[in-house]
Amino acid sequence: MTIKEALDKRIPRVRRPMWASPTAYLRLPLLFADGVGPWAELYDDDCQLHVLDCRPGSQRICVLLDDEAITDFETYTGPVSSYEQHKENFARTYAEN
Repeated sequence: MTIKEALDKRIPRVRRPMWASPTAYLRLPLLFADGVGPWAELYDDDCQLHVLDCRPGSQRICVLLDDEAITDFETYTGPVSSYEQHKENFARTYAEN
């Protein structure tokens, strides 16, 4: 599926099957208090903490520029990163209803 299809289905987390880490995923901006946000956060705790030396969730992509050519996103059902609750990550303000 595309990111737009995932957003339309209100799927909160997606990943691509080609990603090396099975626990890497994008947290999609389903709903902010003031509407849908434009940024998805990347969570790949092992790589971001130990290889890139950055906070999980701090790397973001703009989903308003969704590339419809990428159609292999799948629903992520694995463990959720504890960094989703980090004070600087947008995911803290998401609402899933």
